[in-house]
Amino acid sequence: MSPYTNNSRQNRGRGGSNRHDSGRSDFMTVLLFYVLPFIVVNSIIFILVTAAPKGDLTIGEATNFTTTTMELKIKSLLPIKEMTVTLDGNAVELTKTASKTYTATLGSNGTVKVSLTAFNGMKNIFSEQVNVLDDTPPSIKDSIIEDGVLSFRLEDTQSGVNYDTIYAYDDDTPEILPLSIDRSTGLITFDMQKENLTICVKDLIGNEARVTITPQGENLDPEEAAAQASQEAAEASDAAAGDSAENDANLETAE
Repeated sequence: MSPYTNNSRQNRGRGGSNRHDSGRSDFMTVLLFYVLPFIVVNSIIFILVTAAPKGDLTIGEATNFTTTTMELKIKSLLPIKEMTVTLDGNAVELTKTASKTYTATLGSNGTVKVSLTAFNGMKNIFSEQVNVLDDTPPSIKDSIIEDGVLSFRLEDTQSGVNYDTIYAYDDDTPEILPLSIDRSTGLITFDMQKENLTICVKDLIGNEARVTITPQGENLDPEEAAAQASQEAAEASDAAAGDSAENDANLETAE
């Protein structure tokens, strides 16, 4: 075999290898400088366009049963364009305490609703329930009437009963003081001389309960007591009208 033939074959082999290396190099160039940047850039754009704002809402404890605090921490890739915070539909006044942290003082129970709108237009709405404040008056339990004496227990599981505010009234007397008060058990007694006796009592932060107790020992709120009194008055009026009509009829018969 001649040297020329061997050299030609070697050159052709090297040429094929060079073309293979060149093709691989072109593929890597396209991948590194075109495909991957395209994927990365479009992924970043997608994230920025679809990223919704997030936030952590924390409700504090109530130390005095009248107010509590809330803290809102914003977690968003993009700036917040609009933010509203409401408590049962009423706007909450916020105080900025850090770059993305806000606090507020809340004076009533209810639902805190937060609405966040990011710079890209994406919105997020979340809420938290406030139920640590005392907005419930004392309750009257186990009312009993024996020998003209009304006895019952007072309960208040939050701020507690203000025993100095207890009094009652009826149709004739605007203020009747209790016969006895047992603060350790919550047992209260009243002298009950009339048909209905309305008990008034407040808790330590001023929530007031007004409950009317009937001779049967039923507990009625003021509206129920008024409705019952109105019904009884109507029944008495109808009975009186019936008696009058019957008397007139008797007189006509006698004549």
